[in-house]
Amino acid sequence: MKRILFLGFVLVNILIFGQKISFIPSIRAYYDSTLNLGEKFKKDQKFVLIGNSQDYYFAANQNYLNDSGQYEMQGVDVGAISDYFKERIIEKDGITNTFLTVTSSKIRYQEKIDLKWVLYGDIKIINGVRCQMATTNKFGRRWVAYFSKEYPQSLGPYKFTGLPGLIFELYDTRGDYHFTITKVEKFKEEFDFNLNAFKNYPKNKYLQASFNVQFTSAAIPSLQGEMRKQFDDMMKRKQKRYNNPLELKPFE
Repeated sequence: MKRILFLGFVLVNILIFGQKISFIPSIRAYYDSTLNLGEKFKKDQKFVLIGNSQDYYFAANQNYLNDSGQYEMQGVDVGAISDYFKERIIEKDGITNTFLTVTSSKIRYQEKIDLKWVLYGDIKIINGVRCQMATTNKFGRRWVAYFSKEYPQSLGPYKFTGLPGLIFELYDTRGDYHFTITKVEKFKEEFDFNLNAFKNYPKNKYLQASFNVQFTSAAIPSLQGEMRKQFDDMMKRKQKRYNNPLELKPFE
């Protein structure tokens, strides 16, 4: 069986120090999305979901290719790969791991997600597949999902799982985040990932660390004087663009 080794750290660390997450997926799903990331800043983005009914990996397509080493195999400098949606999700044994790489910073947190879905009789055909409607309130938003029992994997975009079938469409009622499946295929190549290189924080400290490395000069202590001021001004403009996170209320 072919093995996919998801990279993101030095191979020696995998062999010597790492505690690997491993599982055998049953499907690979591709999503198109529209993300309203901030003030007048919408982004179309492709995502990849690999998983079975219990365990999964979810990330933007660029990050999936980067993690799986496919860019490296094509001779592309993986350090040059970036993405607007940088976080990746792995759920294993009921624990959801959210992790992020920004420059040299590798951080993560763990949580258990509790979703209370309400199922409706509304039916919608998505890419030729019959799907049923469900809703939930989470992260300060109300979400509408359409799932299909034709695919028994209890999976969906981001952290949205727990329905009796694969989520084909998911959106919030504010119209900020919208995911739609474009393709589902059987996929049974072993998944391996080692999170040892990612510093584990409580969620509140992760969010603060994530903000610091993405939107302040804290990650570049060598900057001083006028150069630091100019950089911080640039970061403030960036903050304004990215002022609409998916999780408006991260602890809801």
